[in-house]
Amino acid sequence: MKIIVVTNQKGGVGRTTTAVNLAHGLALRSRRVLLIDLDPRGHCALALGSEPQPGVYRLLGANQPLRDVLRPSGRPYLVLLPSDKRTRTAQIVLLSEGRLSRGLWLNALWPLAWRDLDYCVIDATHVLSALQEAALYAADVLIIPASCDYLSIEPVGEMLDIFQTINSEGSTCQLLGILPTFYDDQTRESKMILAQLSADFGEYGILPPIHRATVFRECPARGKTIFEYAPESRAAREYADLATRVEDLCSKFETNREKAMRLGSAASHRKDITDRLRRITGTLADPSAQRTAPLGLPTTTPLRTGDK
Repeated sequence: MKIIVVTNQKGGVGRTTTAVNLAHGLALRSRRVLLIDLDPRGHCALALGSEPQPGVYRLLGANQPLRDVLRPSGRPYLVLLPSDKRTRTAQIVLLSEGRLSRGLWLNALWPLAWRDLDYCVIDATHVLSALQEAALYAADVLIIPASCDYLSIEPVGEMLDIFQTINSEGSTCQLLGILPTFYDDQTRESKMILAQLSADFGEYGILPPIHRATVFRECPARGKTIFEYAPESRAAREYADLATRVEDLCSKFETNREKAMRLGSAASHRKDITDRLRRITGTLADPSAQRTAPLGLPTTTPLRTGDK
């Protein structure tokens, strides 16, 4: 399993739209996908046609098993760890109990996710909280959406600084690129901002832009992804292309976790997670001591979750 984090230091850049449609785009390829919502507004659930729930709080704050807090998305191969306003409380609980660390998500997703999933897509809020920071330290792939307006340029630079800092401290995250959103090829501003992003950050990779489209505003109101609401649209093709790029990048490298699982050595797998936690936290953590109850999911059928 590879962890993909979608985030920026600015709101209103199409972050949730990107996370939801990327997750569903991967699931449509029969990839087993977990979508995690770290935004207390719970917009991932709303975008998928359900209600926000305290899934993140139950997992992290109440220490419930991952398999008990996942929720079905109503779509094959895609499950959701939902969020609501209690996500803020989860961070307070973790702080008060001394359980908040950079290795938080590596521990929380062990062992179920490593074995039973292909991808984990995390919609990380633009506010740099400890939960978002832990998600970035766990990330294998980072996508930075940036709307085509002037105020988006500086936050991209800030996000790239954070990315470099995290990698300098032991993470091995790969940057897929900067994803221009709300692009309108009929306006000079969009063309100017796209050119500016290329000039300032081209060395990091500028992805093909996601064009501004009315259907993106209509999808959440109907609880549908772009692939369900407008499958023949340019918007659907653009997010399908993003899913292809993610798969292409992920096929080019193997994490130590995946290598250990491929070799069938649970002991080596635990050692890799422990070593990685030691590198990024400076402490010894044994993720096997956290949650070891397997979900027992078949590998060729859609994921099953606990009842709503």
